[in-house]
Amino acid sequence: MKKSNPNNFPDDLNADIRALRSAIDKVDEKILDLINKRFLLAQEIGHIKKQCGIRIVDKDREKEIINQLTDRNKGPLGDDALHHIFTAIISGGRGVQRAL
Repeated sequence: MKKSNPNNFPDDLNADIRALRSAIDKVDEKILDLINKRFLLAQEIGHIKKQCGIRIVDKDREKEIINQLTDRNKGPLGDDALHHIFTAIISGGRGVQRAL
């Protein structure tokens, strides 16, 4: 039995889209793994900050991260999207540190 094609794409295009989506799914899994690794490192930093009585929020460091990534970005991700994504990641890292 043939699978339904809700987008009415020709079968070869539908197969191409499925293959590309599968590749995206694999990239998403890698991104998730890397974000979790980043948060583990943030936890370690959080432990050190807690022991030393240092504030969690370091706006200078956060600006430095965004600026370095913006300088390194060659697209197609736009700088506004990059800023939005990494602001959320940094915020999540702060949340991990606050939970300690």
